[in-house]
Amino acid sequence: MKKYIALCLVVSSILSLRLYAEKPRRLVELGFDAGAGLANNLTGIRDIMKKQVYLDLEALSRSISQNGIDLNTDFESKMFFNFNLSELWGFGISSGIEGSINGNIPKSFFTLLTEGNIHQHTFEGDFTVFGGIFANTAVDVHGTFGKLRVGIIPALYVPLIYIPRSGINYGLDTDTALNARAEADITVYSPFSLENPDSSTAMQGAGFDLSLQGEYALLPFLDLGGTLSHIPLGGAVLKHQMRVYSEEFTIDKDNLLQDPNLEIPEFEIKQEYTTGSYRVFRPLRFDVYALYRPLLVDFFSIRPNIGFTHVFGAGIAPYFNAGLELRLSVLRLLFFHLGTGYEESLWRHRLGFAVNLRFVELDLEAGLRSQDFAKSFNLQGMHVKVGLRLGF
Repeated sequence: MKKYIALCLVVSSILSLRLYAEKPRRLVELGFDAGAGLANNLTGIRDIMKKQVYLDLEALSRSISQNGIDLNTDFESKMFFNFNLSELWGFGISSGIEGSINGNIPKSFFTLLTEGNIHQHTFEGDFTVFGGIFANTAVDVHGTFGKLRVGIIPALYVPLIYIPRSGINYGLDTDTALNARAEADITVYSPFSLENPDSSTAMQGAGFDLSLQGEYALLPFLDLGGTLSHIPLGGAVLKHQMRVYSEEFTIDKDNLLQDPNLEIPEFEIKQEYTTGSYRVFRPLRFDVYALYRPLLVDFFSIRPNIGFTHVFGAGIAPYFNAGLELRLSVLRLLFFHLGTGYEESLWRHRLGFAVNLRFVELDLEAGLRSQDFAKSFNLQGMHVKVGLRLGF
């Protein structure tokens, strides 16, 4: 009898979890999310947080991949208001800033610094940087049609700073003589002049894009979904640019040591402010995923995803994205998620926790990241995120 009563309690608890999970979280909700992260594929906190630090340049050079040293930093900050008209319909409005900046230092440069030109006589490469910071305002409209849930998110955006892929190119040839050259050319675009900033012109030339979301309850234990983010409908037009450049720095001498008249030219960096018209789009991203509930209830689910990201104007192939996330809900009060995956050239591992007291909810997330999978566990990159929601 006791076993029968216990079984009934467990079944009723599971059913209550399932029914409660299908209701909107809140009728009215106001909140914010903020997060930041950084990553590299060279060294981690464990390597520098030591009593004694030994700098082995040769070992450091050997640990660098052929692609060189990749650097990444990104952040996001968003405030939003959501209103659920019923269990089937709702809308929201959000405003925030997000972006990322990426850089690369070529391996050839570190080989030159650590090994010199004894074994190798020719060196060349590019120090590159690209990325953008976007301010945006979006409207989120979502609804349910039977087993299909859809969302449409039109958005206005303005690139506050946008840097197409550019940098410094250098070359060194010591085979028969000394031939060295270097040239810098980095362009930064903005909606306002960086020489005399005036934020009142920031919204001029704003861009417009559209994001779509869809999820279909294929089986009682399996949902299939997809997202297509930042479909370009009208690019933002930036009218101000700052160009940081140099004239080509060159040394071309047959015998450097025996030439008494050798004059080393200066590597002079110049700045130039001009106006024009440069069109910018936000990165286009496509993902498909599955939401698998092995126990037929929402308190535990598995979410694999796969997709790609295309960065306009970066001059690189689209990023391949894939990941796996485990989700756990306890009485719809405590939420946990554990995820790992490869996203936009970074291995990302994250652990999140949320407590939902109905009128207030606090979300926390921390993670590790790096461009190299093995090094991503060596604290070579970190990510933190916090969110707060208030409503009823």
